Amino acid sequence: MKKLVSIALCMLTLTACADEKKVITLEALPQAALNILTQHIQKENVLLVTQEGNGRWAEYEVRMNDQSDWEFDGQGSLEKVEIRSGVPADLIPAAILSQVRASYPNAIVIEYNIDRHDQEVKLNNGIELTFSLAGKLLKTEVD
Repeated sequence: MKKLVSIALCMLTLTACADEKKVITLEALPQAALNILTQHIQKENVLLVTQEGNGRWAEYEVRMNDQSDWEFDGQGSLEKVEIRSGVPADLIPAAILSQVRASYPNAIVIEYNIDRHDQEVKLNNGIELTFSLAGKLLKTEVD
C-alpha cells in the first residue's frame, strides 16, 4: 500500500512540474503564432512570453506593455486575445463581427476567445456574446 501511495505521489509531482510556466523568447513561439503577432504588434512592446506544457499540448501566453494579452495553443493557433483598445477586426470571424457591429454599433470588442466548443467576444460595454463555431449567436450576457 505504501508503495502505491508513493508511486501516486511521484506521478502527481511529475505532472505538476511538467505543467509549470516557463519564460521563453518570442522567437520560440510556434511559427503560426509568430505570423499573427508580427502583423499586430511591435516586438519592442513585448513584456513577457511564457510556455506551459510541451508539444501539441503546450500553451503560450504573450503579455504586452499595454497590458494586452495573447494566448496560443501548441500549434500556434490563437485561443484568446484581450486588448482594451480593441481586438483587430481581422482576428474575429466576419460572421461574428458583422453581428456585433449590427447589434452594438458603438461597442468595441476588447476580448475574443475560441476553443473546441464555441467562440466568445466581450465588448467594452460589459456585454459578453457566445457564438457557435459556425458563428451562430448562442448566448448574450451582461456583466
